[in-house]
Amino acid sequence: MAGAVLLLLAGGLLSWYVGSLQRASLLDEIELKARQELDLYVSHLTGQLDRFAYLAPLLGDDFRLQSLLIAPNNVSQQDQVNRFLKHVATIAGALDVYLMDANGVTLAASNWQDELTFVGRNFSFRPYFSEAMQGRPGRYYALGTTSGRRGYYFSYPVGDVGKPLGVVVVKIDIDTLENAWRNKGTELIVTDPDGVIFVATRPEWRYRTLRPLQADVVARIRESRRYPVAELTPLHYELVKHLPSGVRELRVGEARGAGYIARAAEMPDAGWRVELLVSQEVIAPQVWQTRLFTMSMLMLLMTAVWLYAGRRRQQREREAERREAMQEALVELEDRVDRRTSDLTEANRLLRVEIENHERTQDELIQAAKLAALGQMAAGINHELNQPLAAIRTYADNARTYVTRENLEQAAWNLQQISELTQRMAQISGQLKVFSRKTTGQRIRVSLSACLDGALRIVRTRIDQASVELILDLPEQELFVAADMVQLEQVLVNLIGNACNALEGCPDKRIHVSARSDGDWVRVEVADNGPGIPSDHLQRIFDPFFTTSENGLGLGLSISHTIAQRLGASLTASNAAQGGAVFVLTLAAWR
Repeated sequence: MAGAVLLLLAGGLLSWYVGSLQRASLLDEIELKARQELDLYVSHLTGQLDRFAYLAPLLGDDFRLQSLLIAPNNVSQQDQVNRFLKHVATIAGALDVYLMDANGVTLAASNWQDELTFVGRNFSFRPYFSEAMQGRPGRYYALGTTSGRRGYYFSYPVGDVGKPLGVVVVKIDIDTLENAWRNKGTELIVTDPDGVIFVATRPEWRYRTLRPLQADVVARIRESRRYPVAELTPLHYELVKHLPSGVRELRVGEARGAGYIARAAEMPDAGWRVELLVSQEVIAPQVWQTRLFTMSMLMLLMTAVWLYAGRRRQQREREAERREAMQEALVELEDRVDRRTSDLTEANRLLRVEIENHERTQDELIQAAKLAALGQMAAGINHELNQPLAAIRTYADNARTYVTRENLEQAAWNLQQISELTQRMAQISGQLKVFSRKTTGQRIRVSLSACLDGALRIVRTRIDQASVELILDLPEQELFVAADMVQLEQVLVNLIGNACNALEGCPDKRIHVSARSDGDWVRVEVADNGPGIPSDHLQRIFDPFFTTSENGLGLGLSISHTIAQRLGASLTASNAAQGGAVFVLTLAAWR
């Protein structure tokens, strides 16, 4: 009896010690889990903020926002900026995007159509406004005074940083960041530099403080309207002890509530402190389970010792049978491994063959794509050389006639035109290199009238032969654009040539070419009074090899559209109300 009692006491002490070791191990696991989850959340939160950090500086350089700040009473410009900001907010996933003038009054906002719009409201009391007006990017977290929604604000000066015209602000929603990290047994709180909790997985902790705030701090928060409806009362936040690993054991919410293992991390860019709280409620049941399990195992062990002597012989027999069965199983397993290895080897060989075939097929497709692109460009160059060749033939016939008449001056002039056209053909054929490699994109100052004169010299014969009346409507003041002269002439030749083709069979043939300045842009229109473009062809008019002409290649408009994009311009097609097709080439004006 005495021996049994001593064994029971020893078993109880051992099970208690094992439970203590289990508790220490669980605390280490909780600390590791807290560190990993906290690092993951901080990285996620930092990544979400960095995803929007670029947007405000990018909008700060937009000329539309600067134009509205310069002319705030321009209703059309304000409507354009409102729609632009709404488009930006939708694409970027921001909550709100709005523009304020130097006095803090909102001129345009992405929510201009909402009932609680920001337009007309003054937010000069926000710190992010004053920081941006001082030429620095601003970051700020607060409750919206208009919408009442929590958000993080990015601000940036618009215009000159030294003397901003106004401030553009991007507000993002952090509710999704909070809801995405709700986890059973884990709580998360994020505090601002004043110790106010503004993100918490438990709503009752939100807008509470980790410590009592001084009167001047509360006044400053009230003045900035950071938390306009929050009472900012302290939350029970008691430090129990520091653990050897560096984390803290806390009691939060209630004085006798469940304890937490807390780990914190700083976010200096945002000015936030993120703290992850892992509940200790899961520890006690596991510790007692471990102790009971240890005690049960000890009881079973003692019972097994009493039974060991009687079953020793039976165990030896069973062990011999087990070894024999294991030997047979081992032999069978080795056979299965050999068969499986052979199958895997054959599968790997077939996979390598398939990969090699795939690589060869991919190389052939790439080579075919290159040949198709070169063929398309060669056909386009041939298309563009037909018109200068026709003009050369005409000038050559004229020169031969003038030589026969001994009019050497006119003959020399025709030969000079042939020389210029051959030079232009060399320039046009040089486009093959432009299409086969990346260009520098450099554009120079080009006279629009001079470029139009060069284009008309090439297509003049076609215009005269087709009996087309050409009407030029150019302003008296010379227009200069940023472009490449040869490429721009090529576009004009294509547009005028296509207009001539469209007028075949029309009794009264007219082509109207006009140009006008529109701020930073120059618009060139080429219109005809032909039958126009069918509505089902408008979406495909610039596709390569799409043509409605029996003799056309369908490359003129495609090449023109490509050249326009390379010049930073745009080429559009439509039908005029009075009939006929209208092509509009919008070029950047030279500054």
